[in-house]
Amino acid sequence: MGAVYRKKYCETLLEHFSSLRENEKGTVVGAPSLVSFAEKVGASLSDIERWRAEHSDFDRACGHAFEVLRQLLIDAALSERVNVSAAKFLLSSEFGMAPGGKGGGRDKEEAEALSEGDRALLANLWERLSDAKGAL
Repeated sequence: MGAVYRKKYCETLLEHFSSLRENEKGTVVGAPSLVSFAEKVGASLSDIERWRAEHSDFDRACGHAFEVLRQLLIDAALSERVNVSAAKFLLSSEFGMAPGGKGGGRDKEEAEALSEGDRALLANLWERLSDAKGAL
């Protein structure tokens, strides 16, 4: 059967995804994940996947948590608290944020649905991340 879902896990999940782990110098050394959340609440990744399928509130909380993580990664990359190449890889592979608005993390229809403004924002972000990488 697995671990039992509790409504409070929506809030616990969002708290878990609200910050990156940093060392004493302020360099990012870790990011939250569903695996680390599962460990925190005594569940398995299979339990998390089952909860998402069975509880729409938890599924929505997961979607929100991923958006929070995406923004944390962008902010950390732009402030050079995380390796720029690693940030670019994670943003493109996990969140579909690649130059031109295309990427591996989102399906083709979702990537194509990006507005021109979103495409310009992504192009600007990639340019800024590339400039930051070159300055290191």
